[in-house]
Amino acid sequence: MEYPNKTFLLEHSQVTDYATSNHIVIVVAKNADIACQYLKDKLGFKGVANDLTWLMDTNHRTIYDQKGQNPLPIQAKIIYNTSIIMNVRQTHN
Repeated sequence: MEYPNKTFLLEHSQVTDYATSNHIVIVVAKNADIACQYLKDKLGFKGVANDLTWLMDTNHRTIYDQKGQNPLPIQAKIIYNTSIIMNVRQTHN
């Protein structure tokens, strides 16, 4: 059984006038470049491959279509995606 896909973690924080948000995404992909492009296509990610952290020893099997017969042409899949909003600031008029 082959485990050609690696697991990558993206942690991104954004500060606005109203709140601080933390975005956490775990993506499985053949390599960091494919993971980065997949995140750009699916989530509008504006970073680069070096923004991703490789979680070593968490390799995944080949990703197949819904029927389990054909490998997906792009070996990438988001397996976890969450956002946390903290420090919501109240505005006073």
